Amino acid sequence: MDISGKERSVGVLSLPDIVADWQKKLIGEARRKAIHLSGLSVPLSLLLLGRSFTIAFVALALAISLILEWQRLKGKIRLPEVRAQEEHKVASFVYYITGCLLCVVFLPKMIAVNAVLFLSLGDTISGLAGSILANADVRGRRKMWGCKSLPIMAVMFSSCLLIGYLVSGITQLSFPVYLAGAAAATIADGVAVIINGNSLDDNFSIPVFSGLVMTGAAAFF
Repeated sequence: MDISGKERSVGVLSLPDIVADWQKKLIGEARRKAIHLSGLSVPLSLLLLGRSFTIAFVALALAISLILEWQRLKGKIRLPEVRAQEEHKVASFVYYITGCLLCVVFLPKMIAVNAVLFLSLGDTISGLAGSILANADVRGRRKMWGCKSLPIMAVMFSSCLLIGYLVSGITQLSFPVYLAGAAAATIADGVAVIINGNSLDDNFSIPVFSGLVMTGAAAFF
């Protein structure tokens, strides 16, 4: 009997197969996160063009995204970067834009800048790390308070902390404030919150939760 053939038939992967699978996941995540990085336009608009223009800009983007999503869910159009598990539910980009709009409308300007950067940059780095590390899809398992692996959460926290530090010369936020924001963004990214069987999308919770925490922290520091 061909033992090696039998092993292959039950799904034993060779090292080249594992590497190829990692590459496929990384490339797919990189393509999605390239779109994710378009969110950098929000803090840039806030800083250069002001709150009123940015609110109008993001609100228009949300209106367009809702129309596209309505057409997609009706099966009239296909958006290639939508994840397979989002095929029959509202896609992440709608939550992304909604979270950004809430931050721009309700949070102090510089805290909104930081919160959206945590989403557009921090979550991008975390997502790329999660594409090659284990225990990344905590929301897909529908387990309340399920957590991503510590290495992924460490990547998210350190990335957001670095982002907060690098832009602190512009935002003038103190270290305790963006430290608290980085911790909140990490929790929002890494811990699944399940409501009526559906997970709270981290593209919404990252900017909103970190922004609220930073707003509270700014009152003390």
